[in-house]
Amino acid sequence: MKPKWSIISLFFLFFVASVGTLLRSAQFIPKHFIFQNLVHAHSHIGFQGCIYTSLFLFLTTSYLTQQQIENGKYILQFKLTVFILLAILLAFAIQGYALFSIIFSTIFQLFNYWFIIRFFKDTRQKKAWSLVFIKTGLIVGILSTLMPFLIGFLAAKGFNGTEIYHAAVYAFLHLQYNGWFLFVVIGLLLQYVEERQIKYKTTPIKYFYILMSVAVIPAISLSFLGMSFSRYFLIPAYFVAIIQLVALFCFLKSFSGVWKSITVQNSQWIQSLWWIFIASFIFKMILQSLSVIPLFNALAFNNKLIILAYLHLNFLGIFTPFILFILFTKQWLPLNHFTKMALLLF
Repeated sequence: MKPKWSIISLFFLFFVASVGTLLRSAQFIPKHFIFQNLVHAHSHIGFQGCIYTSLFLFLTTSYLTQQQIENGKYILQFKLTVFILLAILLAFAIQGYALFSIIFSTIFQLFNYWFIIRFFKDTRQKKAWSLVFIKTGLIVGILSTLMPFLIGFLAAKGFNGTEIYHAAVYAFLHLQYNGWFLFVVIGLLLQYVEERQIKYKTTPIKYFYILMSVAVIPAISLSFLGMSFSRYFLIPAYFVAIIQLVALFCFLKSFSGVWKSITVQNSQWIQSLWWIFIASFIFKMILQSLSVIPLFNALAFNNKLIILAYLHLNFLGIFTPFILFILFTKQWLPLNHFTKMALLLF
């Protein structure tokens, strides 16, 4: 795998940012583009383009030897994935959720399964807490891939816009953001720390893993609290709210001696990405737990802008800063005047 291929992930990030800016200026969107189609292209390329390709590169270069990369055909996997992502981008932008976008998305998931199965095979002999998180995230990722098929089925049957349709969308987003993305990012964070021989407390991180793993599926209930059937999910929602706060405490305790080591090793520019990531992660965990309180619940679920703000907190506050942090610390991305200006704009 070549570090310079990370520019592909940054291209997808630039596309997502550009379309996001355009969507906020809907009156300027050319008439031959349909607003909802651009929304689909924006979200899918954010997930599958920017985040997925970045994590693909980080995982293969961090855990696999060059021989394993060649034998596992990971380079071919990556190239095919990028090609199909470009097809997904065009299909959603032009056609929306329709035949070609569904076909290309299905092919993408087949490549994803290929990657996950091969990665599990090639890392089966390796033992590290970072890999425990990563493999758990990949398993949740497989589970999350079932949801787009359900969403597509509901849309085809005329349930678009109904509560059951939104429930399926929220479940998918939860399994992506709070499931496989978050677990893999925490795993890569531990790998970063382990690689630099920075000591963290293993007992709290063990409890953090157990609590987050126990909570990840029941936490879907938090996404249903604003719906008419929410009363059936109150008990798991309250349970998860408490579990996640305890998990956050364990995470902070495990990393209590790590902050200084990470900051002294990096420039202020890179430190800023680190602190944005940490602050956003803490804020997100607290917000999720607060959502069980009726006042916050009503505020969140009755305001679409707050839901969008929460989703962007995850993408722009947690995942994007972490990806940039790793790119800079791996020196795949130079810290020069151009990238500093880009960080200021970010």
